[in-house]
Amino acid sequence: MKGKVRSRLERLRRSGELAPAPPAAERPKKAPIEETFLFPGEESLEQTAAGRCYLRELTFPLDRRHGAFTLAESLDCRGSDLSLPARDRSLPPIDPGRYLFLDIETTGLSGGTGTWVFLIGLGWRESGVFRLRQYFLRHPAEEGAMLHHFASFAAPFRGLVTFNGKVFDLPLIQTRQTLRRAPQTAPREHLDLLVCARSLWKERFPSRRLGFLEEALLGFRRRGDIPGEEIPAVYFDYLRRGGTGGLLKVFEHNVFDILSMAVLLGRVASVTASEKPSHPAECYSLGRLHHKAGDVEKAARYYRQAAAGKNLEQAALSQLALLHKKRGEWTEAVTLWQKLARRKSGSPEASVELAKYYEHQVRDFLTALHWSNRALSQTLGRRGIPPSSPAHPAALQHRINRLNAKIKRQETTKK
Repeated sequence: MKGKVRSRLERLRRSGELAPAPPAAERPKKAPIEETFLFPGEESLEQTAAGRCYLRELTFPLDRRHGAFTLAESLDCRGSDLSLPARDRSLPPIDPGRYLFLDIETTGLSGGTGTWVFLIGLGWRESGVFRLRQYFLRHPAEEGAMLHHFASFAAPFRGLVTFNGKVFDLPLIQTRQTLRRAPQTAPREHLDLLVCARSLWKERFPSRRLGFLEEALLGFRRRGDIPGEEIPAVYFDYLRRGGTGGLLKVFEHNVFDILSMAVLLGRVASVTASEKPSHPAECYSLGRLHHKAGDVEKAARYYRQAAAGKNLEQAALSQLALLHKKRGEWTEAVTLWQKLARRKSGSPEASVELAKYYEHQVRDFLTALHWSNRALSQTLGRRGIPPSSPAHPAALQHRINRLNAKIKRQETTKK
């Protein structure tokens, strides 16, 4: 038990929630919350029915460049249908001018009633500029006022754009609003860019974190940025000691998150609408998305483009063959399966499809047995084939046994 307590205390010390207090003579005087100002000329105190709240406002021209792209070209995607990469068929065509970009900073990453939202960052397009607002929780007593003001401001917008906001940001805000009896923020529409990133770039990039996409896709590199895991400790230090030095980096971190989301929205819209994406991995991802949506014509077109890239050629041809199979285009499907199965590396999945075709469509059991045996030999030395897969050795052996029995019965009948 003592070991568990010591382990928990150590975790709290690392997170900044528990830290040794300085000697009484060295303890800095904590500034009253009324004196906590960080950005002269950019901040104000707003009165609400629940009290006063602090907010900061910035304005960026639309020709502002964030990495390799401007805000203007990124937000020029009105009418783009992003329901496909968002995996939300109820989502209507996007209108960035009626959406609110949202990103929050919190006292922890686990969520729940014990986690506070101490910084709410918002971005929106208005009158030819990009506006950005940051609500800051100077003291827990101001939480109700901050949440009331935010809810009132967000209500007229049609929807939200977030990055992992469906899972984290919005549910946490709604939890805090419930606890403080503040109006609930419930947008009619919600576009989560993390879902889009996973849909479009899973095959292209090893990570879909916002920080990674900034450098790999947007051409933006943060310098001197505070790591996200250190942010809670900075806020707890502010509450205990009144220190504001670290908060400046937290505010900047939040600004970068919102600007990156605005530019990332443009990249998502551009790739989704492209007839010929520049990267084969994007072609493959779009093929998969249209395939699942039932648009086989578009899916086939993107698969053919993806097959031009070496890394995804086999996967693209396999998916293209399945499309032909679904449409009953057996000649085209068999041609692709044979091409894949006869390669030096081999494709047990393609061999299995040929075995199934010759067994059930042609009733040629000997040829089906040939491809079944070939598939089994191609699985030798391979690991990770799920037991439920038709290409699993146990499933293949069962198929071989069944085919041998069919061949024997066929020979007996001929006699």
